[in-house]
This record gives sequence, C-alpha cells and structure tokens, in this order.
Amino acid sequence: AAAGLSYVGAYVINTYKSYDNFLQDKYALLPAVIIICVAVVMFIIGLIGCCATFRESRVGLGLFLAIILVIFIAEVSAFVLGFVYREKVKTDVQGTMRSVFEKYDGKNPESTVVDYLQEQV
Repeated sequence: AAAGLSYVGAYVINTYKSYDNFLQDKYALLPAVIIICVAVVMFIIGLIGCCATFRESRVGLGLFLAIILVIFIAEVSAFVLGFVYREKVKTDVQGTMRSVFEKYDGKNPESTVVDYLQEQV
C-alpha cells in the first residue's frame, strides 16, 4: 500500500510540472506531498507491526492498531477535504487557464504550456 501511495504522489507531482503555469496556487501540490508522507509513515508502521508480530508483543500490536486507526482517520479527512474543495480548485484552474489562453502569443512561457496541451490532445 505504501508503494502504491508513493507512486500516486510522485505521479501527481510529476504531472504538476507540466501544468504549473495553469495552477497559480502552489498549495495544489499539498495533497501529493501528504500522500507521500502518509506512504512513508505507513512503511515505518508496517515494519513496527511486523516486528511486534514476530516478537508476539501485545503492547506493540496495540500500538500498531492505534497508529493504523489514526492513519485511517487522516485518510478519511483528506478524502472529505478533497471532496469539499473540488469546486474551488475547478474554478481556480478554469480562471487561470482563461487568462493564459488570453495572453497566448507563441513566445512567452505560458504559450509553451498551451502548445504542450495541444500536443497532448
């Protein structure tokens, strides 16, 4: 699961580099960074869980359960926040794209992003 989350976070960050002129808000990368941080924490917690199971430690397994519950709550919170703010992100991206298309002259850095978008279609 940690490897999958790491891949998703890295993919979002890599994709952002192609479209950074459309996203004026630098907080657009925050979910990807959170996903990568959660993946790292999940990997460490998985190691703790494996060690606790190997040693058959009740305290270690209890700690593992508590940490897994905290991670689950964090993931649900991230999902809810993403769902709530999806319209704001959509509106911001549409406004920024409109201004970039209006400034298109074929020479400025924003123009190269528009050219890239046209090549992708």
